[in-house]
Amino acid sequence: MNITVYCGSSRGDVPAYAQAARELGEWIASAGHSLVYGGSAIGLMGIVAGAALEGGAHVTGVEPRFFLESDIPQHDLPVLFDVETMSERKAKMIELGDAFVALPGGIGTLEEMTEIMSRVRLRLTHAPCIFLNIDGFYDTFRAFLDELLAHGFVDAYEHEAIVFADSVDEAARMLGEARA
Repeated sequence: MNITVYCGSSRGDVPAYAQAARELGEWIASAGHSLVYGGSAIGLMGIVAGAALEGGAHVTGVEPRFFLESDIPQHDLPVLFDVETMSERKAKMIELGDAFVALPGGIGTLEEMTEIMSRVRLRLTHAPCIFLNIDGFYDTFRAFLDELLAHGFVDAYEHEAIVFADSVDEAARMLGEARA
């Protein structure tokens, strides 16, 4: 399974975020899955990719040229797609993914995952859409989705299809169940 992971280009301020990124990369490798991610070797992105690479996973990066031309560190990846724009990056990562997981991250992470959520709503994908809610990072976002349901802006189908895992082990179980 190609697991597309969205996450921060920084490590954040909670050590558990980096630990979860490492555990997710290790699990992807040990379970025989492949990682698709944003391509850089910085922040949580670099940690998840580094752990997956160290574990022997196939890792595919998708990076806009303007990042490649800057001083942003890169891993030596087996596959790195060089795209022109962030929109192309997002489209390629969606095309390559069989499941979508968000570690903690910022506006970019949220923007990428809301695209997946829109695809779920429109029934354009039945791929898992999992927020890795490390140390309660996505609690407020989960409450917002509950408000959307309560006020009729999302239906039960999409509300149930967007899931939150409190640990990498829980996300792994969810991904295993989705695959079965």
